[in-house]
Formats: sequence, C-alpha cells, structure tokens
Amino acid sequence: MYLKTLHSRSMKIAFVYDVLYPETIGGVEKRIFEIGTRLAERGHEVHLFPMFDGSDVSIINRDGLIIHPVCRPMGLYTGGRRSIIQALRYSFHLFPVLLKMKVDIIDCQNFPYFPVIVSRLIGFLKKEKCIITWHEAWGAYWYQYLGLSGIGGRVIEKIALLLSSSSIAVSHHTADRMRDEGYYGIPEIIPNGIPLQEIRAINPADKTTDIIFIGRFIPEKHPELVVEAVRVLIRDYHDLTCTMIGDGPMMTRIVEMIHDYGLSENIHLPGFVSDYQEVIRLMKAARVFVLPSEREGFGIVCVEAMACGLPIVTTQYPLNAALDHVLPGCGYCARACADDIATGIRMFLTQSPDVPLLNEYAKNHDWDRITSSVEETYYRVADENLRSRKI
Repeated sequence: MYLKTLHSRSMKIAFVYDVLYPETIGGVEKRIFEIGTRLAERGHEVHLFPMFDGSDVSIINRDGLIIHPVCRPMGLYTGGRRSIIQALRYSFHLFPVLLKMKVDIIDCQNFPYFPVIVSRLIGFLKKEKCIITWHEAWGAYWYQYLGLSGIGGRVIEKIALLLSSSSIAVSHHTADRMRDEGYYGIPEIIPNGIPLQEIRAINPADKTTDIIFIGRFIPEKHPELVVEAVRVLIRDYHDLTCTMIGDGPMMTRIVEMIHDYGLSENIHLPGFVSDYQEVIRLMKAARVFVLPSEREGFGIVCVEAMACGLPIVTTQYPLNAALDHVLPGCGYCARACADDIATGIRMFLTQSPDVPLLNEYAKNHDWDRITSSVEETYYRVADENLRSRKI
C-alpha cells in the first residue's frame, strides 16, 4: 500500500553537478542524463544545475530536463588536475540559484566536494532532503594526486562524508572506500547503467579485432600496458589485432611505442569515437575487452563490453572499481604488468566466456532498472511522512 501511494506522487528533483551531458562526456553527467530523462518520462520534474554557456538565460528546457545555468563554464582541469578555483567558483554561484528553487529532493554528486557543502546548507535552510551520490572515495590517494596539498583534499572529502547522512554509492567498491574513510552510515548501492535495448539492437562492425581498449590516453588508464601486452602475445599470435579507441596526452607516446615495437599492422588507433553506436559496433566485433586502469569509480565501459558478450581483463589497483565486474568465467583480474594482462587475454582467446552470466549481469544494469531503484530511494528519503499514509 505504501509503494502504491508513493508511486501516485510526482516529485521535484534537483541534480547538482557542474557539467552537463552531452556538452561533456563522462560517467557522472551520463548517469544524471540517463536517470533524469527517465524520471521526467515518469512524470517527475527534474532540474539540473550545471555551468552552461547560456548562463544569461534563466531556464532551458531540453530532453525533458529543466536546466538552470549556474555560471559560464571554465576549464575543469589545471595542469592535468581538477581545478580548485573552478569548483569554488561553481559552488559560489550555485548557492543563490539553488536557494531560489523549491524541490522535494536534492541529489548532489560528491565530486568536487564543495557543492556538497552548499547543497546540505540549502537543504538545512529550506528543510529539503539531500542525498549525496558517491562515485569515488579517494582517501590516501589524495597525496599521490596532489602531494602535500592532498591534505586539504582529504580533509574536504571527510567533511563531505560527514555531511552524507543520506547517500548513494555507485558500487560496493565505493561504499567500502567510504567506510574505510570513516563513514558510519549505510549508503544505498545503486550502480551505473547501460541502454541495454539499444546495445542489443546494434550489429557488429564488419572488421573484427581480437582485443579492444576504450578510454582516455592518460596515465591513470595505462594504455601503454595494452601495447606491452600485445607485444607479449604477438610471439604466439602473429596475426593478433587490437583496437585502441580514445585520445589524450599519451597519444604521442602510444604511437611511438607501436612504431618502435613494430606493431603498426597489429594495433589500430581510430582516435576518439563520438558516435556511441559505432563504439558498440566495434566492441561487438572484438573478442576481449581490456581496461588496465588504476582508478575507476565504476567502470561503466566494462558493463557495456559485457552486454556485447565480451569478457573483461582489468587490473588489481586499490581504486579500480572495475574489479567488481569480473565474474567467474567472464573476466580476469591481472596484476599491473604486461605479462599478466597478456595471460588474461590469452585465456579468452582460447575459450569462450559464460555468455548467459554476462547477459544476466548486463540486464541487472539496464538504465530502466537503475532508474526504478533511484526513484524508490528518492521516495523513501524525500518525504518520510508518506510512510504513515494509507489509501
């Protein structure tokens, strides 16, 4: 009876994050877009508060979402790291914009932390419920990321944890990291998702490949380990092929490695592929997906690969949440070295993965299911008075 009462009521929902999909393409903004558009289709009023070029316009309606430009965009990164000035500037402009709104629930993404303080303050002043969605918890990694300055980052992260009385974690890995950093609550674990029906309807590319890597060419993703692994495997598999989709500051180094190792006929670099359907087509034409990343808040590309029937090979780094996706008979957790990554790849060049298990796992990550889980959490948190209502 309670759920029936809840489902008869639409909510006003505010998503707080500083960038917007598809102006920027990342896991957090994609999650907000996929969940937000589905919630809007279900009759909820969904508001977003990003930096946006149209900041001289008060409201923009797009894809069923109500966008409130907070301020004009500025670069997210300085020297390859997230800009503190950008985060502070966004948070400063967010306060008056969010203060004007009356909503049932605020869903603020944990990174870049300063908006968490603003969102919780707004929630306190206006007696509105606030959920903090945690995509990553860094802990001691702050010192690796910023050196001694990482002390400040770790302190602000701990403050954000203290303010997260109601929280969602996108993976068990993130929930465990939160607890390791002193979080005493119990976060609701609601993973990221995939557009399963769309993926199933896409045909594979005509040209097949043995190995596929998809990600930014940055040190944290370790694309160089993919090249090194191919170099190991080529001794036994002379016609081995690999496609590495992406771009970034390491592209020049990767091109040089491929040339120096004589792998130009084996490794294909199409660059960044903006067409999502083309990415899926290329995945469906591959045999093994490799992601030797040291830091993933979730690793949504792994679930996309699994939906395409691919086993995954990823690496044993403490901050790599993609390890959660490695299932028996469907993946391999490699040490962070080319030889062991090659071992994982070799395994699935000689045997097929457990396809029914891959399909079941992908089905559990369909965006429609994820949205239903988020909706139930919002109903539960947004208005506790509903619990006593009867039909």
